[in-house]
Amino acid sequence: MEGGEQVSQSPPEKAIAPKRQRMLDMVLALGGLQEESTIPLSRVKDELENLKTELAPLTDTIIAFPESYFDKFLDAAKKSNIVAEINDRGILKQSISNLEQALSKGESVSLKALNKILADTLGRMTEVKEHQETRVEIDMTATISTISSLVSEIESITDGFEKAAKTEAESARSELVTLVESLESVREKAETDPDTALDELQKLGSQTRYGPGLRAIAQVKRGKREGRIDDARFNKLVKENALTEVNRGVILFILNKMGSKTVVQVGELMHTPSQDVQSALVTMIQRGEIEMVGLDSDAPVFSRVLPETPSSTLLMKRIVRQVRGMAKSLEGGTAEAVNELLGKLQILLKRLQILGTYNEALLSERINKLRETVDSVTEAVLGAQTSEDAENLRLLISAGLEAFARFRLKIALEKGPTLVSDGNVYGEKLDPEVYKAMMDTYLDNELERGTILILIRELGALTAHDLAERTTIPPDRIVRHLLRMKRDELLTIAGENHGYILYDVPRALSEAEITIQTTSSLALQLSEAKQELQRILGDLKATDIGRLANSLEVFSKSRDKLASVRVRGTAVDESTLKDVEDKIRSAVLLTYRTRAKIPSTRPKVSIEDLLDVDVPSVLDEYRSMMGYAPLLGFGTIEWEQSRCLGCKSCEIACPEDAIELKPQIEIPRFFEISDDALSQLPSNRSLFYKTIQSLSTMKPIKEIPLEKDAPGFGTIEVDLWLCVACRTCVRRCPGPEGGALELELKWSLPEIVRHITSTS
Repeated sequence: MEGGEQVSQSPPEKAIAPKRQRMLDMVLALGGLQEESTIPLSRVKDELENLKTELAPLTDTIIAFPESYFDKFLDAAKKSNIVAEINDRGILKQSISNLEQALSKGESVSLKALNKILADTLGRMTEVKEHQETRVEIDMTATISTISSLVSEIESITDGFEKAAKTEAESARSELVTLVESLESVREKAETDPDTALDELQKLGSQTRYGPGLRAIAQVKRGKREGRIDDARFNKLVKENALTEVNRGVILFILNKMGSKTVVQVGELMHTPSQDVQSALVTMIQRGEIEMVGLDSDAPVFSRVLPETPSSTLLMKRIVRQVRGMAKSLEGGTAEAVNELLGKLQILLKRLQILGTYNEALLSERINKLRETVDSVTEAVLGAQTSEDAENLRLLISAGLEAFARFRLKIALEKGPTLVSDGNVYGEKLDPEVYKAMMDTYLDNELERGTILILIRELGALTAHDLAERTTIPPDRIVRHLLRMKRDELLTIAGENHGYILYDVPRALSEAEITIQTTSSLALQLSEAKQELQRILGDLKATDIGRLANSLEVFSKSRDKLASVRVRGTAVDESTLKDVEDKIRSAVLLTYRTRAKIPSTRPKVSIEDLLDVDVPSVLDEYRSMMGYAPLLGFGTIEWEQSRCLGCKSCEIACPEDAIELKPQIEIPRFFEISDDALSQLPSNRSLFYKTIQSLSTMKPIKEIPLEKDAPGFGTIEVDLWLCVACRTCVRRCPGPEGGALELELKWSLPEIVRHITSTS
């Protein structure tokens, strides 16, 4: 160019990781540090009036639709008599409670009638149960025969499940053959043409849909594209990392499509040595992707980890525990018959666990009948106990321990004194005081857990808050008991209620029970939303916009769930649900549109109000609440100039481009370097610092900008927003005394927000 002038180009803007960008948006929005364009405050009232006018014809239909729907549902329930098919008293009690709460929010003729039907049904079931409980005698031979018949029926249904699984596995075999052939071809190409091999591995990863494999391939490609990985390293990563991850993806494909397998079976299907398969399985177990579900002869059988164990499997596990405990209290021929049954049940449980998922509806009726029969015979066996220990035990747990829990306590009470007086097999004796303290705690815990189980079984799904109100157990102990029983698979999570987690005992619900449970729950939610909606629209304020949107969202989600409810396979009042769908959607959109226009009503936060985030305390808080610490990648890099060599090792090594050696010298810092620190530096650098200190007549207060990069000098700047606290720069720094960089586990939120708001 003329005059030799050069046009300086600004460096390209650094990209922010999506996760951190979302956090930035959240900080700015929640803190009110940045506002979107909104209407003036003077127009807010007019905007709210416009919203009310536009919503009026819509909300009339929205508020009226639940009553119309429940009228039709009541008619369908009466005609089909589905309430008579409900056998679970807990479901009835929970549904009645939901409807009573819904009626307390507002009158509803249909819900009142439905509630009466449920209450009458529960009353009849209670009378029958009380009549049954008066009978102490039980015909064990007939009962064992009944249980055997039920087990045979369940075995027959399980045979069908296994045949269906085998058929599905056969249909997936051709797809697997193609995958394995492609994988073998890629193995060969990885030696000669790693670039092509990586592309083909990516295609295979897409077919298996194995996330870790796709991520590993993407990282290798990115590293090669950005020049951070040389050819030798690239070839090694393709052959070791990418290929290994795709192998794991094929293994998961096999377990998904072809059912549970042993190591040898997987190796045969993949034409891969068993040692390689076993190594891959170990990693997948550590990742929580697969688990061992049983044994085939002596070989472990592996299956994919299910999102949720089927309720029928959990019930079968509980039944096995009960029968095992019951067998220990019987003698003679009855004990032999029960032990034979126990063997069949254990095999059946193993088969269900290996199957993983199956059509529970086909098993629910028989599993429930089996559970009821085993419960009744267990209670009868306990009632027949005449020993003093059993009587004391029954008195201790009269508040409501489950039968199988009683057996566990019985064993503990029997074995404990033996350990005190005679000792264990090694001759070690238990101190009586220690035993007493242990048993006091143990008995308290078991009694409380038993009480919780009985309440949940009788009343239906309950929250920790509900249980605390119904018992004298402190809330913190209830939470600990619930978590322990959930881990032991005695309880399952059944949803939420007002932000609290609902816990329930494993239940294999029938179609009628699911229908009534779902409908009653939605009736309560709609009643609450209707009451809230009417209150808000009566005097709409800017601060109520969020609650208005939430209420309408409840109507929307409830409508969608009601659309899936079936009575004898037929949907209820489809015309009303279809008619109201568009009106709800329009109302929600109008509300959100207005909400976006109105200035935020949240209290504003200034940068001065922000504090440094103490990463360890956040990690500890998460760990205590969640059981693990998911917050990683946050911290602040501290730079010590006296140990910095200005070599740019940190800048070159940083994988996020978050660190830079700026061409400027912080002269004031030169005068803060101690003699000990100077002695650790290279001699020429130490001499330079000493010269500056001796020549200056006063301590300078300004930094010196350099015209261009000066090797060995500069100022390190770290972009805390981009920094992921990976410690790469800390490890790579060659400076004395451990280097010039150190990661401090604090996140300077004020500095980050100040930087963001100044550039946004």
